[in-house]
Amino acid sequence: MNVAVNFTRKLVKLFLERIDPASLHFRLTVGIVVIVTLGLSSLTMWAGWEIKQLLINAHQNYGIAENSQLLKVIQNLGIMSIVSLTTTTVFTTLFIKRSLLPLQQMNQWAETCTAELIPHQLWLNGTPSEIQELAQTWIEFLTRLSEAKEQQRQLISDLAHELRTPLSMVYGYLQRSLQRSHNLADCQKETLAMAFSDAERMNHILQDLLDLARADNSTITWQTEPLLLNDLLATIAQMTEKFHHRAIQLEIASFPIEVKAERNQLMQILSHLIGNAVKYSDASEPVTLQLTQADGWAMIKVSDKGCGIPLLEQSRIFEPFYRIDPSRTRSTGGTGMGLCIVKRLVECIGGKVELRSELGNGSTFILTLPILEAKV
Repeated sequence: MNVAVNFTRKLVKLFLERIDPASLHFRLTVGIVVIVTLGLSSLTMWAGWEIKQLLINAHQNYGIAENSQLLKVIQNLGIMSIVSLTTTTVFTTLFIKRSLLPLQQMNQWAETCTAELIPHQLWLNGTPSEIQELAQTWIEFLTRLSEAKEQQRQLISDLAHELRTPLSMVYGYLQRSLQRSHNLADCQKETLAMAFSDAERMNHILQDLLDLARADNSTITWQTEPLLLNDLLATIAQMTEKFHHRAIQLEIASFPIEVKAERNQLMQILSHLIGNAVKYSDASEPVTLQLTQADGWAMIKVSDKGCGIPLLEQSRIFEPFYRIDPSRTRSTGGTGMGLCIVKRLVECIGGKVELRSELGNGSTFILTLPILEAKV
């Protein structure tokens, strides 16, 4: 008894895992089977009733006894109805699954193309015209979206390059004038210092725009090389302690962990994350750098003891020009593109970056990179 109950439970569990009641496949199968069942049942009941009426009339009018062969025909008719229903169910399921296969392929294709914004040709030979029209619409939509993204990237890059030279000249003139401002009044010196500060900030914004355009440019070939993360983290920790005068707490694995990436690119990623942790955490609290390895991935965690980031803001933290607190001053707010650049650069080397934060308990940025397998 217990064996039968356990078998039934496992069968039901397997059925629920394999079948999605909300899927179009399930709904079409159930609908067609119900219609066929009603049709066969009606036909069987009508045929059985007609045969029984025929036997009753023959017995009453001609005194003919009930024919056992006709009764057997009625029984066989019921059995054949069940067999036909089972066969119809099996073939209907297979037919619907095969018919919906182009939609499943299109769904996988759409997920890939939407993530990369690169339209690919989808081969749907022999599929219904409605699905082909839908696929063509998707291709046209992704093509326009990809072109718009490329135009936006090109516009940002062109503007940054065009503005860089004149702004650098203005910045140089202001710097030189500020160094020779001995004969100027205090109000003139203050105005000159403000102009120099704004020019310096504009230089940082332009550099971030160039970095963002470079990270978005899929045609750039990155000069990657094997990098030992243990040494890289130790180096950047020393640089941070020297230039930012902040304590860095290192928690590095005892075994070597190597990745394949461009050194300057990876240093820029880590500099943005560490600089972000230094900027928005208390000066008395250390910033923690942790390096571990799991399941073929290197994990770098940059943690701080700052105020944390609200849950509703965490999904937008990697958007360009997005700031959690709009009231931040220029000195603390940055350009708003650092984390966006980090995300784009990390994706260029096949990695991922995510945020874990809680209000009042600080934030942790987790950088995940594919490790370089050791040669045997």
